[in-house]
Amino acid sequence: MELGGFDIDAPRWDQGTFMGRLWHFFSITDCLILPIIMQRLEKYRFMQRITFLHGPLQVMMVGVFLVFMVPAACSLFPQRCSMAVSKLEPELRDAIVSQHGDAVRYVYFNKGL
Repeated sequence: MELGGFDIDAPRWDQGTFMGRLWHFFSITDCLILPIIMQRLEKYRFMQRITFLHGPLQVMMVGVFLVFMVPAACSLFPQRCSMAVSKLEPELRDAIVSQHGDAVRYVYFNKGL
């Protein structure tokens, strides 16, 4: 839906380039959220009583953030990669050339995790 010239569903940067995905990532992510959250939580009385839990609480929050941030960071980098057939291992190169001839110049693969 378009409201006043801004389409919320369309990305503002080109998602086909690394810089476009990087700008999109930084526009939807706040890297400084953990210190801000801890600073606001420390003002509450219950947090002042459990100072021994501040470290484990921060470690747990970092773990939770990583659960969501790792997939977001992986989406910044393209997972599809190509390689020239001439740079493959000899056995694999010979198998591709014997099956398809010289018609195949590049092979594509998913880097995956």
